[in-house]
Amino acid sequence: MPAQTSTSDSVIGSLCREVDGIRQRCSQLLTAMRFCQNSGLLHRLRLELQQLQNRRRELLATARLWRQRRSVSDDLALEFLIEISSRSIVA
Repeated sequence: MPAQTSTSDSVIGSLCREVDGIRQRCSQLLTAMRFCQNSGLLHRLRLELQQLQNRRRELLATARLWRQRRSVSDDLALEFLIEISSRSIVA
């Protein structure tokens, strides 16, 4: 019998993939900023980095709220989302 996936499972999976993409892009931005010599470009890179960090914090806050309300059936997936959203970003 095939495994059934609930809506919350697929939403959490999508959010985990989004956080992973955010982390990867932030790492790329930090590397680019280290070598950037154009002030205009550096400003745009910083803005993008700030937007991505804000989104990551928003996802973390949402996941913590779901945990507090116990509104997600898959506790392990939710804890994983919280874990990867909490990790620091290094270049």
